[in-house]
Amino acid sequence: MKIESLLKRDEINGAELEQMIALRKKNQLDFVLVDVREEYEFNNQHIIGVDKLVPMSELSNKVDELENFKQKLIIAQCKSGGRSAQAQMFLRRLGFEKVLNLTGGILKYRGQTS
Repeated sequence: MKIESLLKRDEINGAELEQMIALRKKNQLDFVLVDVREEYEFNNQHIIGVDKLVPMSELSNKVDELENFKQKLIIAQCKSGGRSAQAQMFLRRLGFEKVLNLTGGILKYRGQTS
């Protein structure tokens, strides 16, 4: 996987996220995985490796929680990719430069979940 080529895209798929999480565990990649689903959805099932839960419904009020990550790679994920795409656009408008969307969301993710 070429990380440089991923950064030029808007979306990644579940298999790519799995690889990225594995690289992060080896300290070979740094990113923030943000789940933008509601808390009850997160509590029901979430991707192992999620760093922040910031529901899309509260993103405009809680964006300051992500301010420290403005220069980092952020991967937004939700159930199917719609809300995370909205979060991606919102964060980019606020100056977050490196925001990727997990296409297909947790529904298409085959990696570890709880």
